[in-house]
Amino acid sequence: MKTLSLAVLTAASLLGLAACGDGDSRPVDRGAAVYAQHCMACHQRNGRGLGETQPSLVGTPTVAGDPGALIAWTAFGVRPAGLVRGRRIGGMPQFHWLSDEDLAAVLTHVRGSFGNAYPPVTAAMVADVRAARKAE
Repeated sequence: MKTLSLAVLTAASLLGLAACGDGDSRPVDRGAAVYAQHCMACHQRNGRGLGETQPSLVGTPTVAGDPGALIAWTAFGVRPAGLVRGRRIGGMPQFHWLSDEDLAAVLTHVRGSFGNAYPPVTAAMVADVRAARKAE
């Protein structure tokens, strides 16, 4: 119950912050909201992680490379080829339960933020990776 309450409060805070401010009426970036709720604790607000304990998302081969490999890593914990094992406190959580749209939005956010400028991930790409995973 506490986890759900914290998640609801985090989402409400993000929506509230977007609603006030400089009069900008654009909707909250879905990927940024998902990132804030599920990724920021480890990868930090700036995407640079926590030194050797949690990895940076800035310019890394995993973020910059094959979107399918990034989707499989994020959703199912399938380690991308060439990903260097580091000294991490915990492993990468699996976010297979996120919708195709939310997973695509957060990965697009990561690939287009923190100085990254990589092409977006689409919900169709996520669906394709899920289908390939089920077929294995």
